[in-house]
Amino acid sequence: MDIQLTPLGEHMAIAAEGCDLRRKTDPEIAEALKQALLDHLLLCVRGQHLAPAQFRDAMAIFGEPLLPFEGGILPEVPEVNVISHVTREKTGKPAGFNWHTDQSFRSKPSALTMLYGVEVPETGGDTQFTNMYAAYDDLSDERKRLLDGMKVFHRYHSTRKGITARELTAEEEAELPEVLHPIVRTHPETGRKALYLNRNRMDRIPGMDHDASEALLDELVAHATQEKFQYRHKWRQGDIVIWDNRCTMHRANGDYPPGARRVMHRVTTVGTTPM
Repeated sequence: MDIQLTPLGEHMAIAAEGCDLRRKTDPEIAEALKQALLDHLLLCVRGQHLAPAQFRDAMAIFGEPLLPFEGGILPEVPEVNVISHVTREKTGKPAGFNWHTDQSFRSKPSALTMLYGVEVPETGGDTQFTNMYAAYDDLSDERKRLLDGMKVFHRYHSTRKGITARELTAEEEAELPEVLHPIVRTHPETGRKALYLNRNRMDRIPGMDHDASEALLDELVAHATQEKFQYRHKWRQGDIVIWDNRCTMHRANGDYPPGARRVMHRVTTVGTTPM
């Protein structure tokens, strides 16, 4: 089986065509897909037709699946959760409408996210991504010196969050204490530095005045989400989009027509403590 790789964005994202993930993936193709993801931060595998269990099993070539913390978890395949138009119908906004990286409230946040377009609207519903390597590289030397070694608390219920998150049980609160993550992290596989931010989960910079902390975090998010760092993915039916949470942020758009269906299946992989 031959695969064709086609760049999508100007500075990130690549598409792979010519592979059927219902079949066992040849080791050479698996390595080519993983390398394409590392090189381009986002990999879109086109034209797939997968049941939930097939989707989970196919994604295992990229890493160990992480059990979802919340969302419409499929009881028969607990590694898969459903993200759909229902959230927008209930709240007026889609899930993930703010810029974020997945599950940074964990001490070991998810490394990769895989989103499978089960039902895709004819128009709208794009997902935007931003290149956090490029955002770091674009900082002045003075800003880099300031940020290198600086950390920020991440927590599930951040004081800065712009989302509605469910209340945690006492047991979940105990399992999810706030965690300190570096603002600049080094990717464990590429060795490159990237800004590591999450509009939804960052809370405060320890040892810094509250107003100064707020201003710096807002400044960094605004810097990192400039259009020049972005790629906007226009979904096709059967796309699987895989992105690296260690060097990207993303956001969903709810601009598809009223009554349109948008159903995605999601798998994330186990990560490591950011360094």
